[in-house]
Amino acid sequence: MRHVIFVLLCFATAACQSQPQLSLKDMDGKAHSLSDYRGKIVVLNFWATWCVPCRDEMPIFVEAQKKFGQRNLVILAASLDDARTQKYVRKFVKTYKMDFPVLLDASAELMARFGLGETVPSTIFLDTQGNIVDKIQGQARRKDLLSRIGRLLSDQDAPPKAVGQPTPQKTPPPTAAP
Repeated sequence: MRHVIFVLLCFATAACQSQPQLSLKDMDGKAHSLSDYRGKIVVLNFWATWCVPCRDEMPIFVEAQKKFGQRNLVILAASLDDARTQKYVRKFVKTYKMDFPVLLDASAELMARFGLGETVPSTIFLDTQGNIVDKIQGQARRKDLLSRIGRLLSDQDAPPKAVGQPTPQKTPPPTAAP
């Protein structure tokens, strides 16, 4: 009985969603939601202008967008800056040459819906169906970010497996007779 109650509570809370919702406006006032990006791999980074590790990691996201943007990848940068510090977002975007959607008014509550703590920066990875498949809490390292993106892109590029079909095996080359 306790298990059933837990499952019901889990389904009732946003923290248990495998496909959480997001709707934020960018710097030009255009609304963005995760459902807009279905069919694409999404890397959603929560950051802020006042966050030193965010400054250190942002060039990696810019590099990833340049390297993989043509391969069905979208980087979204959700700023946690409040009314006091939002005035610095445009300068930050220009300084780091962020050529991807920068969303405003993200919050700790929103991060919690994605199963993240309050650690800034934090990053989640969504597959083409909008499911959370990985996350990094804290500063993303180049190797970690690029390997996760590479794995998601290779999963996307792999041909679908036929149900009930065995995986093809390579036949070893014939050995020469002695």
